[in-house]
Amino acid sequence: MVDVYSFFKKYWPIFAIAAIMLLGIYVRTLDYRWPYLRNIDSYLFYRQMDDITKGGPLPDYDPLILAPYGHHYDFFPWPYQYLGAYSYMFTKLFIPGLQLWQYLIYFPPFLAALMAIPMYYIGKTLYDRKAGVLAAFFIVFDIAIMGRSLGGDPDSDAIVMLLPIIIIALFLMAYKRTEIKKLGEQSGIFKKIGVDKTTIILSVLTGVFFGIWAFSWSGWWYVVWLVTGFVIARLIFNYIKIRKPKEVFAASKLMLVVFGISMLVYMIIALPIYGLNHIPATITGPFTFGNIKAENWEFPNVFVSVAELQEPGDAKSIIQSTSAISFDQNPLAMLVSPFFLMIYCLIYLIYSYIKKRQHLDTMLLLVMWFIGPFIATMAAVRFSILFSAPIAIGSAILLAKFYRMISGEDKKFED
Repeated sequence: MVDVYSFFKKYWPIFAIAAIMLLGIYVRTLDYRWPYLRNIDSYLFYRQMDDITKGGPLPDYDPLILAPYGHHYDFFPWPYQYLGAYSYMFTKLFIPGLQLWQYLIYFPPFLAALMAIPMYYIGKTLYDRKAGVLAAFFIVFDIAIMGRSLGGDPDSDAIVMLLPIIIIALFLMAYKRTEIKKLGEQSGIFKKIGVDKTTIILSVLTGVFFGIWAFSWSGWWYVVWLVTGFVIARLIFNYIKIRKPKEVFAASKLMLVVFGISMLVYMIIALPIYGLNHIPATITGPFTFGNIKAENWEFPNVFVSVAELQEPGDAKSIIQSTSAISFDQNPLAMLVSPFFLMIYCLIYLIYSYIKKRQHLDTMLLLVMWFIGPFIATMAAVRFSILFSAPIAIGSAILLAKFYRMISGEDKKFED
């Protein structure tokens, strides 16, 4: 007879993640009763997906953009549009009467709900299962993400928020496979470089999703910088600890192999479309992204007046943009905001590393993931949404830590 308690104790995160995903979809589509989509951008994506469902690829000319000239498209993968169109056609096999606009009511909430899966893995890998479940909950119900993935609003924001989390999760999966139990059974190049086939596959998948990400958002360089910054920081810490270059390389070899394969696959995918200029553009991306508001052609640039691309003001405004609680009436509430929970988490991780040399990877990744969005948000308030993932993870780790101390699992704060 199956021990129900033991079964639930082992598999409860699966049930929790499933519940989070279903509730996330339900909340985003609650009381949606209109026979149309929410805004103009939604209909641009609807029209492009409709073209794909009717004729295969997107047409290379669109007469409804930049009138009266129209717009000629170069060859481009358009991941979001093709994903929406082909997933609709697949769903229609089971629901023949389903129309595209009806499907697009549920498409953004579904993509947002999917964020729970990679976020759980990230939280579990960086700390424990409880942190993973909490991180999944926080990211799915984050106010900024909720507002950009509502039912009936099939803008590309949902996939833009999902892909970076998938990339980080895949990179961690590959990077954390540092112990190969049957390395002696490996042969050829796998034995020589000290990794197994699964690590290679995960590294390749990381590169593939890097490529998809590069075609999905003009700020593609953000995650490239994040992962590269983590690798460089890890190398620096290894050098400080070991001091001998050969031993530093040996200790960092797997990480460098994972990173190298990921970047190689990424460039193989991106360069045929973007050209060699994509490499320096990735490096200079953070310094040139402000050009999105440039006025250098005959058509008005809508980004000049988009509220989300305006500068947020001071640090308080940035912190406020990450919280659903207004600090005007009670400024002290800021100290328990998600932003400050993230700060407290970083303090704990740094203290734990100093005292017991624990959680180095978690500390480095979250520091990188925190600093990047903060700098980006200084340029435009829209990028406060980039805080959602690190704040969700940091808050989850802090609360999981409190639970471990209350339950007696951890005896000291630095454990």
